[in-house]
Amino acid sequence: MKNKEPFTKNVHPGHSKFGFDISDKIKTYLSNINNCHKETARSMMFTLLLQELFGYKSTFIESYVGGIESFIKVKEKDHVLKGEVDNLYGNIIIEFESNIPKKLSQAKEQLRKYLAILWLQEHSDERTPYICIATDGERFYTYSPSLLEPAGDITPDNIELNLNERVNWNDLNPAEIYFFLDRYFFRQCRLHPDSVNFKKDFGVQSHAFHVINNNLLALWNKLKCHSMYKVIYENWEKYLSIVYGNKVTGDELFIRHTYLATLAKLMAWMRLSEHASLTNSADHIYEILSGQFFKNQGIENFIEEDFFAWLIRKEARNMTVKIANQIFSLLMNYDLTRASGDVLKTLYQELVDPETRHDLGEYYTPDWLAHKIIKKILDDNPRCDMFDPSCGSGTFLYLAIQEKCERLKNSSDTLNHILKSVIGADVHPLAVMIAKTNYIMALGELLKKRSAGNVAIPVYLADTILLPESDVERESTYYCVQLENCKVKIPETLLQHIYDYDQAVNLAREFAEKNKQNNGSLSMESFKNLLSARKFPHVNDQSIVESLYELSRTLMEFLNAERDSIWAYMLKNIFKPLFWRNKFDCVVGNPPWIALRFLNQPYQDFLKKQILHEYELLSGRSELVTHLEMAALFLVRTADLYLKSGGVIAFVFPKSIFYADQHDGLRRCIFKLKDDYQDNLFWEEIWDCENVTPLFNVPSCVVMAKKSKDFTMNYPVDGIILQGNLECKNAGLPEAEKQLKVAKTSYYLHIRGKRSFWASGRGNTENIVSYYRSRFKQGATIVPRSFWFVKLNQSPLGFDLNCPPVITFTPSKSGPVRDYKDIEIRGNIESPFLYCTLLGDDVIPFAYRNIQMIVLPIEPTNNGYQIVDIDSANEKGCFKLAEWIKQADFNWFKLRSKKTKNNASIFEWIDYQKKLTTQNPLKKYKVIYPNFQRVSVACVVDTDGILRQATHLFGVSINGFIVESAFYYYETDDVREAYYLCACLNSSIIDDLLGPLRKKSQKNHPNVHKKIFDVAPIPKFNESDQLHKQLSDLGLECNGKVLKWLKSIEDVDKKSVGDLRKKVRTIISNELKIIDELFSKIIKK
Repeated sequence: MKNKEPFTKNVHPGHSKFGFDISDKIKTYLSNINNCHKETARSMMFTLLLQELFGYKSTFIESYVGGIESFIKVKEKDHVLKGEVDNLYGNIIIEFESNIPKKLSQAKEQLRKYLAILWLQEHSDERTPYICIATDGERFYTYSPSLLEPAGDITPDNIELNLNERVNWNDLNPAEIYFFLDRYFFRQCRLHPDSVNFKKDFGVQSHAFHVINNNLLALWNKLKCHSMYKVIYENWEKYLSIVYGNKVTGDELFIRHTYLATLAKLMAWMRLSEHASLTNSADHIYEILSGQFFKNQGIENFIEEDFFAWLIRKEARNMTVKIANQIFSLLMNYDLTRASGDVLKTLYQELVDPETRHDLGEYYTPDWLAHKIIKKILDDNPRCDMFDPSCGSGTFLYLAIQEKCERLKNSSDTLNHILKSVIGADVHPLAVMIAKTNYIMALGELLKKRSAGNVAIPVYLADTILLPESDVERESTYYCVQLENCKVKIPETLLQHIYDYDQAVNLAREFAEKNKQNNGSLSMESFKNLLSARKFPHVNDQSIVESLYELSRTLMEFLNAERDSIWAYMLKNIFKPLFWRNKFDCVVGNPPWIALRFLNQPYQDFLKKQILHEYELLSGRSELVTHLEMAALFLVRTADLYLKSGGVIAFVFPKSIFYADQHDGLRRCIFKLKDDYQDNLFWEEIWDCENVTPLFNVPSCVVMAKKSKDFTMNYPVDGIILQGNLECKNAGLPEAEKQLKVAKTSYYLHIRGKRSFWASGRGNTENIVSYYRSRFKQGATIVPRSFWFVKLNQSPLGFDLNCPPVITFTPSKSGPVRDYKDIEIRGNIESPFLYCTLLGDDVIPFAYRNIQMIVLPIEPTNNGYQIVDIDSANEKGCFKLAEWIKQADFNWFKLRSKKTKNNASIFEWIDYQKKLTTQNPLKKYKVIYPNFQRVSVACVVDTDGILRQATHLFGVSINGFIVESAFYYYETDDVREAYYLCACLNSSIIDDLLGPLRKKSQKNHPNVHKKIFDVAPIPKFNESDQLHKQLSDLGLECNGKVLKWLKSIEDVDKKSVGDLRKKVRTIISNELKIIDELFSKIIKK
């Protein structure tokens, strides 16, 4: 392709180079075009604007499609611009209409027709990557076209227009309008390499992504069935399964990763090249993408034969050349010497499926926060050795390099120090490539300072918490790893020096290739001669030579089966963590926040063993293991493995470490280290980041701990509280510091019963447990709701009250079991099996506003219920219930088997942990409070009263009230005790006490469970205690007031429950103040 001369100017409106005021020209254009009502006039005005701003006149469409008027109607108002065929700008078809978006569909139809004609005139391998624009001169919709069926005919119906961008010029300033035109049409301006520009040029909505992604996907579909490509995909998928657990991979994600990896490689080449100029030469592009260019520059391992190197294979060469030129056509406008680390991070975040990231907890650290942590660490020791064990796109590495460069001299010594002291690893293949690129970008000009010898970029694809296992054979220690069905053994003696090991793997791979050419005839003696010729330092160690020879034989077998290419790369990376034991002064980063329950089972089993047995993070609380975030194990294990004694670990962490039960062991420092058993971790500093926006989707913090032998954990811990609204999520530290408030504080350990939490203010370690804690129970899991929640299926002919017709429905709050929402069961049901319940939104302070009817296969006993299964129902003559259960059971197993291997029956599920059958139908009162709540709320259910209400409401006999799992409940026959508890549970004092255990910024209502009784030791009701009696009286009084108010509200069931609860608290505000005063006294007794 032809390359433009490098730009040296930064063009902006008003630049003297133009000799006129761009801003005025654009303002005049916008003013005049408002008065134009014909598309032809608007088209001419736009053409004049292009001439005035850029000295260019576009060509009308008929110049390109002349003579085909019999196929489409050519319009003089429409334009086509033609540039270099490989360029991703300047090849444009513009369709003008008088009003966009009103006539957008007509404009798109015409664009598809023009495009079909233009593409029919071109060979399929040289198809111009047109940008299609629908506009009225003010509003612009830009599209990347593609064929719906790539192998199909080129017709308008087979062309899809993928939206890139839509803008209204009236919402932009003149500078933004100028750069919009330049970006699509001419690219005469030197662009600043920031995340905004890169996202527009290379993000998922960009023209480049649509064009290149489609080309890559088409190429991959042709090649992926071949063995040599299958092995690449399978191992890429294997690594991602560690990151994401469940299978979230696929061809499209693999291609996205390949796209961004290729962009990163070309960016690094441009950054290191003095005068970057790409040619059409396949050899030139191969040299870059294979890594040979970087090896020639003395950088050994930047690009290796990794998962994204399939593009350099001969079957892909032609397309690779085209794609490289297309990317370069956009990159050449950037001055990459000014690039910051956030450029690729922004694309990396966007190109990993956003829904997957959100669901699985992959979060990215903004530059300002990472920088603040790095500065804190380097202030104490600028030359510290630093390791990021889950480095992602390399944010911490990039900023650590920049900080070290500023603090140390710009010399070869500084370069050598950084390469040995700033190291990263990750299990995400794409992350490693991006982090390596960011590492090179951060080093920048410092790379020119290196002395003789090659350098290696110390970022590796490795699982830093699952290391290869050792084995002893003939009194020698080996480390083993599985490559497909082959077990590879590496002697421990070879794993003492990292460069010796890398050389060994490279030599084994080289010998394997040569041996394959000789049909496997080369002997161990030949291999030993190769080692001698290359001056391999362990050539006289027979155990090492034998192991490496066996490795070369294994690699040759892979070559013969065409399943090689990535094994040497993987071997060089897998063993790297073994070189880093107890090496670092600091471990830093943002570990994975994903909960264990989302990971695949084998990996989950390994993690559980580490958590429960090796590090004892959940001493006595093993039931919480699936709730524990992977970050917790990362914290203790990476500190254990990689920190020196006296070293510091600093992690960005979910704020659940402040209060969640699964982190109790961390807060109390009662876990143990396994590798360095004489050491432990002790908290040094905590930063609360919850009040900073935007940041993460869940509340967050920063925790710092020291690894030490001679220390005892003593609270308080120094801390800071960060607060502020940032204009940009990924702001730099100087910018963020102008908008952040930082308050110093001290954090104490508070203990309430079995629970602990961190909070500022002196810690309370009293271990008082409420009498009611063990007596409140959670309600029954009446799910799927679409099986059991019913309404009358009314008939104009009436119905049998003893066996009414009902139909299932899903309440508006359908709960978590979404897969069953479309199930509908209808039929008659015997009335003894009709019950009622409440849902979370039905309850307001001291009352409830709605009742739900349910079908349940149960019947009452003396002090509980018993399940009625199909056989029992038939025996009792309850054939309608039997049929209902049959339908429910069929749908349960049909859909359940798709979700889980857990084959619990539908009866086991609704009576999970006996939460249904242990409810007592004879108790007169049930005090209930919702598990999910931000503000304390509770009410008393009079079981006789609610049955009368329900029978009147539904017109059929209702036989019992069942508490649903949305609530915790307490059963009593004492009305005074019931309203005493109700008054206590509506007190705002509980909200204050629960504060440290709640996520303030969580969008959903947080779980309360029984935490109320940990923070508020509510004493047993005592009839003779005046405070207790007063609270009971107030509870009854509030109940009466709220019920009276409810009767005055129309359609109360349709009102927002939040609004109702606020209104109720206003109505009884005086009573609530007295309740708070009394409640405060009784819990302090």
